[in-house]
Amino acid sequence: MQRVIMRAGWTIVGLLAAGAMTVVGLNLWVVMATHDRIATSPLTCQSREVGIVFGTSHGLVGGGSNPHYQARLDTAAQLYRLRRVSNLLLSGDNRTRYYNEPMTMWRDLRARNVPQEFMTLDYAGFSTFDTLVRAHKVFGVDEAVLVTQPWHLPRALFIADALGLEAVGCPAISERQPPGLKLMLREWLARAATVGDLYLWGRKPRFLGPQESLPTPVLSSHSSSHPSSSHSSDKHVMSPAEGSVAAGAGQQAAVSRDVADAVDVADTANAAGTPDPHALARQAQASLLASLPGVKQALLQWLPVRSDTN
Repeated sequence: MQRVIMRAGWTIVGLLAAGAMTVVGLNLWVVMATHDRIATSPLTCQSREVGIVFGTSHGLVGGGSNPHYQARLDTAAQLYRLRRVSNLLLSGDNRTRYYNEPMTMWRDLRARNVPQEFMTLDYAGFSTFDTLVRAHKVFGVDEAVLVTQPWHLPRALFIADALGLEAVGCPAISERQPPGLKLMLREWLARAATVGDLYLWGRKPRFLGPQESLPTPVLSSHSSSHPSSSHSSDKHVMSPAEGSVAAGAGQQAAVSRDVADAVDVADTANAAGTPDPHALARQAQASLLASLPGVKQALLQWLPVRSDTN
C-alpha cells in the first residue's frame, strides 16, 4: 500500500513538473516572438494609424484608483499629443449597465484634453483576445499600436500576429504599482492558455457583430502640426456612445449636435418660464435614439434630459 502511495505521489510530482516546464516553454515562445516590437517608453513608440487601448477596471477592489488604468490613459493621451496616432480605439468590458470600461476611458481621456473625434469606442472588448479580433474583423484595423502594460504586451502582440494584425507595443508603465507575484503568475498562465486558444481549441470571440467603420483620419500620425479644430473649444459635448457611432458618419454626428442644441433651447426656455420647456429636447432625443437603436441604453445614461421636477 505504501508503495502504491509513493508511486502515485511521484506521478503527481512528475505531472506538475511537466506542466511547469510546458508553461515556461510557452512563455518563452510568446516573449521571444514579440520582444523586438515593444518600445522602451511611450516617447519611443512607433506611429500607427490606430492606437488600441485595452480596458481595465478604473478602481481597485480595496478602494482607490487603479494605477494600471491611469498609466494606459496617460500613455494614450501622450500618443495623441505626440501625433503618433490618428484614432484611439477604446476597447473594454460593458457586460452590464453599471460597468462600462469604454465610456469611463472616454470620459477620462476627455479630461486629459483628447478631443472626442479622435476616439472610437468598442463595447465588446471582454478580453485581450476579443479586443484584437474585433479590432481586426469588425473595425477593419490592419496596423495598430497596442497600449497596455509591458507584461501584458507580449500576449497581446502574439495574438495580433496570429490574427494577421500588424502591431507594435507601446508600454504603459505603472510606476506607482509594479506587477506583483500574483499578477505575473496569472499572466504566465494566460500566455500559455493563449497558445491553446489560437492553435488547439480554436477560441472564438464572445460577440463579433457587424462590421463598423473607423472615422476618416483627422490627424496624420506623420503630421507636423495639430489641425486647428483640435485647439478649438467644443460647443457641444456628445456622449461616448454618440462618439462611437457618429464618428464614422457625418450625418449621425449632425444629429447628435442637433440633440445638444435642443437641450440648450429647452434650458433657455425653462429660464424664460415657457410652459413645458423640455418637449423639444425629448423629441430630439427620441429622434436620435431611433436613428441609433443599438446604443439606446448608453445614450439614456450619458445624455439625460432634465426632468420637470427641479
